[in-house]
Amino acid sequence: MATSSTNKMPLLVDRPMHSFATVGGATCLTSATNLNTPSGGGCILLVDCSANDGGVIDSLSIIANEATTTASNVIVFLSTATTTSTISTANTVAVAIGGIGSTSIGERTNISLPPLSVPVPNLGGDTTVSETDKKNTGLYVPSGALIYVGVDAVLTSPSATTVVHVLAQGGFF
Repeated sequence: MATSSTNKMPLLVDRPMHSFATVGGATCLTSATNLNTPSGGGCILLVDCSANDGGVIDSLSIIANEATTTASNVIVFLSTATTTSTISTANTVAVAIGGIGSTSIGERTNISLPPLSVPVPNLGGDTTVSETDKKNTGLYVPSGALIYVGVDAVLTSPSATTVVHVLAQGGFF
């Protein structure tokens, strides 16, 4: 097993994570102007770490299925609620957000993720890049937690059945 030059173990995962969810038919917020108002009726399960050691998501993407999709935001929630009916302000928090504004079919939008504690090799001494650029980005999903996604406004254009897919890539510990 390879180690870094400081003799510390790299981040390892037991198995890959590739998940997707389809959103758009219901809003995931009770108030469109407050991310602290999750609504279980519009939240869709994306990653379930309730029965494993957790995981890390290194990529979250939104794929628009139709041209001229309603402008909206996909909101990513970290929660300890094991069902959508038990989602509440007390057990669910917004951790990432990405905008939908598609004008072409299949447009992919990557959701910005926060920096992880894992540095990017060979950038430690480079003063031309920011501290954020010196780290990989992603979301840690602790053991017992789940990731839900939803939209802040129902997608109604070009039709009432408009949806988008949210894809997560990473690994389980």
